[in-house]
Amino acid sequence: MKKQIKESMAKGVKTALDMVLRTEANSTSCCLLYQPKAPEGLRKYRRM
Repeated sequence: MKKQIKESMAKGVKTALDMVLRTEANSTSCCLLYQPKAPEGLRKYRRM
């Protein structure tokens, strides 16, 4: 009985993770790579 429950849980988790992976792979990743422009007022604090 426990083995059947483990197997069904493992299949469910695998299916859910596959769906998440497909969704993430097909969506844009611009939110991870987006770097906003620094305000001009911060220029005086930069190093040479």
